[in-house]
Amino acid sequence: MNTLPETLFTALEAVGTVAFAVSGATVALQRKLDIFGVLLLGLTTALGGGCLRDLLLGKTPPVMFREPLYAIVALMTALIVFLLAWFCRGGFFGHMVLIDRINNVFDALGLGMFSVIGVRAGIAAGYAENVFLCLFLGLLTGVGGGVLRDMMSREIPMVLCRRVYAIASIAGGAAYFMLRGPAGESAAVFAGVFTVFIIRMLATHYRWSLPRITEDSQTEPRK
Repeated sequence: MNTLPETLFTALEAVGTVAFAVSGATVALQRKLDIFGVLLLGLTTALGGGCLRDLLLGKTPPVMFREPLYAIVALMTALIVFLLAWFCRGGFFGHMVLIDRINNVFDALGLGMFSVIGVRAGIAAGYAENVFLCLFLGLLTGVGGGVLRDMMSREIPMVLCRRVYAIASIAGGAAYFMLRGPAGESAAVFAGVFTVFIIRMLATHYRWSLPRITEDSQTEPRK
């Protein structure tokens, strides 16, 4: 019989899989890939991070191959996105700004859920005392699929240039890690997911960015 935390994390994985599959499929459509590309990027975005996490923890084959239900959910979600875009081509490509905003919300939800799931995977594997490893696993689970997606479509990975993307994942993972003891598992989960989501939404709205050096930001050296 499943306990409440186990049921909660199963639900998180399902919702996170759908959210990231939507995000990956939408990006594939924006980059004008065919139906196979849409399905592949939807699947990769949804499950790629978890696959990398499992390999790092020595869990082979990764969960996505031992429990193919998640892969089926990701593929079906990506297919639905493709079909919606196919039958509403004018509406889809004519409202790219709105589509990008919706995609950003799904991406933020998926990032929050998978960041928490990754931290929990490290704790469940017996590394609760290794804070760095647990937070890294959360980050890898959250951003790994997106990095693979962007590399496969020959784009600079979002995590390297999108507004405080990785920072949001780390903050949410840390919130879950610190609160799971004093606040309880369920409260810590919601706190972690909410932290990631609100940071991503605020960063998008206020255009927060980490410092970077661009050509127009350079000044002439002093003589």
